[in-house]
Amino acid sequence: MTGEPVAPPRVPKVAMEPTHEAALRADAPEGEVGVVAPQRAVFPDGLTLACGQRLAPIEAAYETYGTLNADKSNVILLCHALSGGAHAAGRHHPDERKPGWWDLYIGPNKALDTNRFFIICVNVLASPYGTTSPLSIDPSTGEPYHLNFPPIRVTDWVELERMVLETLGIERIYAVVGGSTGGMRAFEWAVRYPERVRKALVIAAPARSSPMVIALNHIQRQTILMGLEHGGINGAERGLMLARMLAHISYLSEHALWSKFARDTVPETEFWSVTYQVESYLEYKATTFLQRFDPFCYLYITRAMDHFDLGYTYGGGDLREALQRVQATMRFVSFTSDWLFPPAGQQEAVDILQSLGKPAEHLVIESAWGHDSFLVERVKPMLKPVIKEFLERDE
Repeated sequence: MTGEPVAPPRVPKVAMEPTHEAALRADAPEGEVGVVAPQRAVFPDGLTLACGQRLAPIEAAYETYGTLNADKSNVILLCHALSGGAHAAGRHHPDERKPGWWDLYIGPNKALDTNRFFIICVNVLASPYGTTSPLSIDPSTGEPYHLNFPPIRVTDWVELERMVLETLGIERIYAVVGGSTGGMRAFEWAVRYPERVRKALVIAAPARSSPMVIALNHIQRQTILMGLEHGGINGAERGLMLARMLAHISYLSEHALWSKFARDTVPETEFWSVTYQVESYLEYKATTFLQRFDPFCYLYITRAMDHFDLGYTYGGGDLREALQRVQATMRFVSFTSDWLFPPAGQQEAVDILQSLGKPAEHLVIESAWGHDSFLVERVKPMLKPVIKEFLERDE
C-alpha cells in the first residue's frame, strides 16, 4: 500500500434478518450469569514481546462464563476495549453496584449464550485490572515499572490471550468477538492464527489505526506526559482526566451531545468554571475514570493502538497480502455515526477479503450514538440479533 490519499470505499448498509431458529432463540427469556470469580494465570518465564524485549514474570487476569464442553469446541474469546477489563459479565459479589461491562450480551439466551458457549475474557498487558502493567513491580528494581515498562503492541495482547487459553488446554476457538481495541484483537487473531479461529466478529474496528486516531491519542498522551513533567503523579492524574475528556468526546456523536445536553447550563457559576451541562458531564466522567484507571497504563495502551496495522505486521505494508492468511468466517459491524472508526475502515477490509474469496460481510447499523454504540443499552435491539445470529449460524 502506497500511503497515498484514496477515496473512501463505498459502504453499503446491509439489512440483516435473523434465521427463524435464531429469532426464536432471541425471544427466549434471558438470564444472568450471577456471581463470578476473577481468575489468574501466572507465567514465570513471561513473553518475548513484539519489540524484542522479554517481559517476565507475567500475571494475567481473566474471567469465564458458561461451561467448557468435553471437546472444547464451544469457546468464544471476548476481547475488551481500551478501558475495559476481564470483568465482562455478572458481579463479583451480590451487592456490587454494576455488573461487568458487556453484561447486556452475556448470559443464558443472550447474544453470547452461556447455555451453549464457554466465554473467556482476558485482561490485556498494560491494563490496570490485574494483568502485568506499568503498575507492577519491576523485579530488577523492586519498584513499579511506570515508564520503564516495555513497549506493547496489539500482537502482545493476542499472544497473552493465546497463552491463557493454552493453560486451559484450548488450542482452537469457535469465535473471537471484540469491539474497538477489542475488535483490533479479534481481527488480529483471524490473521495471526488463521487455523485456530472458526469465526471472527469485529465491531467498530478497522485493519489499521487512522491518522485521526493517532493524532487524538498523541494529544491525550501529551496531556499526561506534560502533567507528569510539571506536577509529578498529581500532574499526570490531571493529565489523564483531560485525556479522558477528549477521548470521551470521540466516542460520542454530535447528535448524542445535543440529545444529552443541548446548550443547557448549570446554575450560578463563575466565568471560568463549569458553565454548561456538557462541561459538568465531562468533568464527572474524567473524575470517575481517574478512580479506576491509571495514567501510565493509558500511555501504553493508546500507543499500542497507534501501531496497529495488519498490513505492515503481516503483509510487509500490503493489507491484501496480510488478509490472504484469513480462514475464519468474518462479520464486521460498524455504526453510521462513528467518526472515530467510521464504517469506511471496515469496508476496506471487507472488500479485500471478498475479492480474495473469503467469507466476509459488513453490517452497518443505523445508530446516533457514535463509536460507543456497542456499549449503549438502546442499541441492544439492533446489535443483539446481529451477534446472536452470526454466532449460532451453522456453516
